[in-house]
Amino acid sequence: MDLTDRRFPLSSAAKKHILSKIFGCETKPDGTLSDSYFSYYEDVVENSPASSLTDSHQSIADTVALIRSAKTTKTAVEDYLRKRLPKDEVEDSDDLIGDAIRLATRLLIMMPIEGLNTRGLTMRVSGETKIRWEVGPIARVINSYISPGVFGFGQLKREPVKLGRIFNARILERIASVKIRWTSNLADHLRMRDEDTVVEIFHNASFLKLHQHCQTQEQVLPSEFLDETLKTLALLMPEHDKDTEKWFKKHQAKVQKQGKLPLDPLVRECGQLKAEQRNIESFNYWQERLAILKQVFDEAEPKNIKQWWHDRRKLVQWSTFWVAALVLILTIVFGLIQCIEGGLQVWLAYKALPSQNIGGNDA
Repeated sequence: MDLTDRRFPLSSAAKKHILSKIFGCETKPDGTLSDSYFSYYEDVVENSPASSLTDSHQSIADTVALIRSAKTTKTAVEDYLRKRLPKDEVEDSDDLIGDAIRLATRLLIMMPIEGLNTRGLTMRVSGETKIRWEVGPIARVINSYISPGVFGFGQLKREPVKLGRIFNARILERIASVKIRWTSNLADHLRMRDEDTVVEIFHNASFLKLHQHCQTQEQVLPSEFLDETLKTLALLMPEHDKDTEKWFKKHQAKVQKQGKLPLDPLVRECGQLKAEQRNIESFNYWQERLAILKQVFDEAEPKNIKQWWHDRRKLVQWSTFWVAALVLILTIVFGLIQCIEGGLQVWLAYKALPSQNIGGNDA
């Protein structure tokens, strides 16, 4: 197992060691779960600035493990990294330490850190949501940011809203013309963009399940938060819906064609919600963003015949529209048939008339 550099691919033993450092427990590096996370891990590491603080998988994993500790403050992490800097890099210590913290926290919580500096990873996605880590342990910062009113997390006082089976990502795109933008930034999950025409969906279910698997006293992301985030994925992409499966495969192919980070296939294996789980009040962390998305969905009007046909949100209105359309079509068809029939009768009557010699016979 060689973790002394940043090269890829990683061996199974190296992956197992890195996972134990990042998530805080032993977990098997085999299968889709770890493969999907390491696709993200490789993308993040290769696109981050390299220095003596981030020159190996071991140094990166050690920094993540230190940040994950419930007692480690941001100042303590900075002091630890500063002591590791060689003399020729001391002059740029603030930038290099900021790069190392930003890289490690992104691997740990899949959210970018604001305010360290403006280089590298945080600038890869324009306008993405960032969290600010100024003091204290990272777990305390996370808990404050997923409270109501910060990123749009939390509960609102509103009338009960039922999220029916028709409310899913495929139908959002087909009927409401809301484009799906896949994101690896957990802070942007369910966030509406571009004047409410785009919704971002966090697809890295493997990351959430790895945190679920490693329930420790140093848990950075609360268990309830992990469970509910997976619940939103089950809501938007019901596991046993064949139409959603076909739709997701098209998105996978599109992302692959664009050369972007592959979509995590486990996002389609988050279960399927029962009727009682579809009440918006059962969501504590994501209620506000779901409510906004549901409002956009309800207010969207079909723009073409195809959307009218698939729009079953208001069955009475849908039935009335198509009955009226059918009556109109039948009226036109029968009217056309009558016109053709009348014309045919006139033509046959004309053909039946005796022929006349208009010029007469010569004497």
